[in-house]
Amino acid sequence: MRNQEKPTIFPPLVLSLMAAPSGLSPEPPQPPTSTEVCQWLKNLPLAPEYRPTQAEFQDPIAYIFKIEKEASQYGICKIIPPVLPSAKKTTLSNLNRSLSARNGDSSAPTFTTRQQQIGFCPRKPRPVQKPVWQSGETYTFQEFETKAKSFEKNYLKKFSKKGGLSPLEIENLYWKATLDKPFAVEYANDMPGSAFSPRKKEGQGGVVGEGMYVGETEWNMRSVSRAKGSLLRFMKEEIPGVTSPMVYIGMIFSWFAWHVEDHDLHSLNYMHMGAGKTWYGVPREAAVAFEEVVRVHGYGGENNPLGEFISFS
Repeated sequence: MRNQEKPTIFPPLVLSLMAAPSGLSPEPPQPPTSTEVCQWLKNLPLAPEYRPTQAEFQDPIAYIFKIEKEASQYGICKIIPPVLPSAKKTTLSNLNRSLSARNGDSSAPTFTTRQQQIGFCPRKPRPVQKPVWQSGETYTFQEFETKAKSFEKNYLKKFSKKGGLSPLEIENLYWKATLDKPFAVEYANDMPGSAFSPRKKEGQGGVVGEGMYVGETEWNMRSVSRAKGSLLRFMKEEIPGVTSPMVYIGMIFSWFAWHVEDHDLHSLNYMHMGAGKTWYGVPREAAVAFEEVVRVHGYGGENNPLGEFISFS
C-alpha cells in the first residue's frame, strides 16, 4: 500500500521515500529519458486518508483505536489534522533550537547527513559502492535546503512541463533510477529532538478549536507518546524514537529501509514542511510473506547478519 503527502500514522512495516527538499552535487546523474509511469505503480492501492473532527482530534489514543481496525488492513494511513500547521518560521526556530541543544547549547544548529546510494548495477562485481551508514557532510538547515533544491532542479529540469511533475511521476523516476548507474543522495536520520515547541507539562493541550496549531494539541510529538491511554506514559526514562521524537531531514530520492517498529509499536510521523513524501506499508497479516520475499529476492535465500546489510530499497 502507498501513502503520500502530509501528517501520517503508520503501523509497523514502513519504508519512507522522501520527495522533500533535495540536492547533492553540481553535476547530477543523467535521469531516465521518460516519465511514463510503470503499470505496477499505477495499480498500487492507496492507503486510507482520515479527516478527524475537532472533537475526535481531542484524544490521540482514542482516535487511533477508532481507525486501527481499518487502517491495519493497509499497514499505513494518513491523518489530516483539523487544526493549523505551525508557520515555517516557527518550525525552523524550534528545529534550530533542538539541533543546538543536541550539539551543546553553544554550538551552531547543524546536523550531519549520511550518504545513500541510488542505483544498482547487477552486472558489476561490486554493485553497491557506499554503505548506507557512511557519513556525508555537516549543514545548517538553510545550507542543506539550498543544496537540495539545486540538485532537484538540475535532476528534474529535463522533464520540465507546465504544472511540474506529479508525485506519482517523481515516485516513478525513483524506481527507474534504482536500476541505473549508482549515484548518491544525502539524508539526516534518527536525530533526537523535534520541530514542535516543548510542552510545559503532560496533559496541557488545550481543547481543540478554531485557530489552534497542531503543537498546541495533544498530538504534539514531544508528548503524544504519553497521552491518556498510552502505556508508554508509565515509562520512567525517555527513549528517543519511542517516548520522545526524532527528526529526519531528507531530499529527493532519500529513503529509509523497510522495518518493523520497536516492540511492534505503531509509528506516528508528522511532516512539518517540504515537498510530498511517499510511504509504503505492508498489512499486518502480510508481514511474514513480505519478509520471505525479501529473504529470497533480496538476500538470495540467506539471512544475512545486520552488519553485512548494505543497501536494499
